[in-house]
Amino acid sequence: MRRPHRATPVLSAGSLLTTVLVTVWLLLTAGPATASPVSGFPLPVPPRVTLDDLLPTPITDDEFFARPADLDAYPPGTVLRERAVRMRALPAAVVPHTARQFLVRSTDSAGRPIPVTATLVLPDAPWPDGPRPVVVYNMAIDSLGTRCTPSYRVVHDAVDIDVPPMLPVLLARGWAVLVPDHEGPNMAYAAGRLAGHAVLDSIRGLRIVAPDLADSPLAMTGYSGGAIATGWAAQLQPTYAPDVQFTGAAAGGLPADLSLLRATMNGQLGSGLFLAATVGLAREYPQLLDLAVPLTAVLARTPLKDQCTIALAATGIAMVPVEVFTTVPDPFDDPRVRQVLDDNRLGGQIPQAPMYLYHGSSQVFLGDEFIPESGVLALQEQWCAGGANVAYVPVWGEHLTAAVAGAPGMLDWISERLAGVPAPQGCP
Repeated sequence: MRRPHRATPVLSAGSLLTTVLVTVWLLLTAGPATASPVSGFPLPVPPRVTLDDLLPTPITDDEFFARPADLDAYPPGTVLRERAVRMRALPAAVVPHTARQFLVRSTDSAGRPIPVTATLVLPDAPWPDGPRPVVVYNMAIDSLGTRCTPSYRVVHDAVDIDVPPMLPVLLARGWAVLVPDHEGPNMAYAAGRLAGHAVLDSIRGLRIVAPDLADSPLAMTGYSGGAIATGWAAQLQPTYAPDVQFTGAAAGGLPADLSLLRATMNGQLGSGLFLAATVGLAREYPQLLDLAVPLTAVLARTPLKDQCTIALAATGIAMVPVEVFTTVPDPFDDPRVRQVLDDNRLGGQIPQAPMYLYHGSSQVFLGDEFIPESGVLALQEQWCAGGANVAYVPVWGEHLTAAVAGAPGMLDWISERLAGVPAPQGCP
């Protein structure tokens, strides 16, 4: 008699997290020298986490992403590698285009040289008059795995999930689009200073790869995680890259102050991405690992450290707070954590380019449940006090729908800046 077929169980990211947590909890509660109730053998002491444990698995199936040697021999923005590509991932691939990818020397948060990759996409449709404008589109990468970075996804994946799908929208307007891999080679999610450097050095590389665009009007946009890169690139431009000039920069759903997310994401449905951002920061600031419990080392050896946005967000169902992984009861009060949060808080420098900020607001409808509007309002006030021109537009919706609701206004504002229309005064 034929036995009924048994379906192979599929372990989701959420169930994987739960399984690992329960297993490690059983090990830890047994103590370092207690005998196993089943076998009588002593249970092992979980190891301490190291930076090597926490770093993502390198890309091995595409040599373009391999780290070049002697990075410190080159100035920031030097193009060390380039290639022509055809985007495969939908929906951007439906727009007739040509594309080039390149690797530049950039700088991490501590001033060390790093390689950064980027993709430049040009629509096939001719531009009617003058140099074709360039929009730097900082995607909301919000991921920990190297294969989640945009330049890898657009040539290796069939679908590139981006909400809303801004790349084809920007290309349809006839603009050239530069997509920097702003989390860097170690996928340091939420590390703002590194992201700003990566964006600015990618623009420098663009001028080498496409000299006909060197004098094009330049604007920048990004939402959520992409807004971090946008805000930091605009803020750092006057000092890090005075040779780069923006006609304007737009950022939506901006986490201007990461410390505010403790109240809205930690231990809540947003905890998956909150914990991922904590991992991203620890990759860039390894002093945070001094606070990690052995449980962190176990999780660092699982596929969780290589996941993309959707899987990471799904783990928020477990609503695990960051305190589970720290040796202190309140890590947010630890001076090492406060220093990292301060180092990644926007507002310390003043952007020269006109800024356009938009955010899901309860004053309109619903409001952003993850990123407090108060952080954006405080940033506008701080930048305006320093002499910047910063417009703020509240829009309807929560975090995801506000990205859609705010897109038309953002596109119109960028279009006017690229056309040479001076930005109206946005400060109160």
